[in-house]
Amino acid sequence: MGRYANIAFISYCHADMGVAEWLQRRLEAFRLPTDIHNEVDAQERYLRPVFRDKSDLNTGVLPVELRRNIEESKYLILICSKNSARSQWVSDETKAFVELGRVERIIPVMITDGETPPNELLPAYLREYFAEYPESELLGVDINADGREKALMRVVSRMIDVEFDTLWQRHKRQRRVKIAATAAAACVAAGLAYLFALPVWVSVTVVPEVSKLPAGDDIAVTINGGEHTVPLTDAPDAVEVRLPGYSRFNKMRVQVASKFFETVDTVLPTGYGLQRNVEIPIRRDDSFAVFSGRVYDDAMAPIEGVSVTVGGDSAVTDSAGRFEITLPLAEQLPEQMIVLKKSGYTGVCRLDETPGRDLRFIMHAK
Repeated sequence: MGRYANIAFISYCHADMGVAEWLQRRLEAFRLPTDIHNEVDAQERYLRPVFRDKSDLNTGVLPVELRRNIEESKYLILICSKNSARSQWVSDETKAFVELGRVERIIPVMITDGETPPNELLPAYLREYFAEYPESELLGVDINADGREKALMRVVSRMIDVEFDTLWQRHKRQRRVKIAATAAAACVAAGLAYLFALPVWVSVTVVPEVSKLPAGDDIAVTINGGEHTVPLTDAPDAVEVRLPGYSRFNKMRVQVASKFFETVDTVLPTGYGLQRNVEIPIRRDDSFAVFSGRVYDDAMAPIEGVSVTVGGDSAVTDSAGRFEITLPLAEQLPEQMIVLKKSGYTGVCRLDETPGRDLRFIMHAK
């Protein structure tokens, strides 16, 4: 920055403090483009410091300290409004800067109202100065017409001596990149929150195999070690559990058990959604399917060749008197009629035989 302690001095009246504070904050946060040559010291990466007079005096002589800061400032940024146009203090600060021979380094920031001519927004000293030196002029920045972002870039372009269009196009590109980066970060954060913070609701519905057989006991459903029980009906209620969000990255173990049904033990993906609906079919076991056993004579010797009929299925005993009949589900009942026949023996007929694997029958010789 050379011999200047401040890159700029902002002169304003108290009524325009909001604009002055915003401008100081944004200027000092502005990072200088490294690929643009300018007069700013190569060691400086920001437009700092920007001095803002916090006094609000209307009359009197400028304090020595304030005058020193004006002298040590490369630019004078004037916040020009109907308020500042009436401020003697702003006029005196402007006069002090002009007397240093730096009138061309004054940057007027105009707060226009659509009615007051721009030249009437200037402080009294500048109006008198331009009346005396009509050939002189300053290019103002209209903050209302341009909007704050574009007005900021116009001020910066004056301070670093770079064409406004070049700086503005670069600023827009940087904003797009920043917006995209912010959006990407927000998406990542939202994704992580979704995956880890939001729980997964798992709904397990057990679908029993349809039959004419007894229902048996309630259904025991275990999900990742958590045990649940639902009544066994043709359409049992679903079991709903809440799993922590990190479960999405793991599989869940589901176990289903009920009397007269085959036990199910399966591992399923939890899924990445908020809700996971699972149907677990359970098949009937062979509790009512198998009729097997032996046939003996009066002396308890096995009889070979006995015809054994259960429902519509038949079998013949082997040399050890053994037989086995397995009924399909559609033919299974809690009790069945069983008929045994062999030439030379009195037949056997039981109307209410229950299924089993160790049935015993004795046939009497004629």
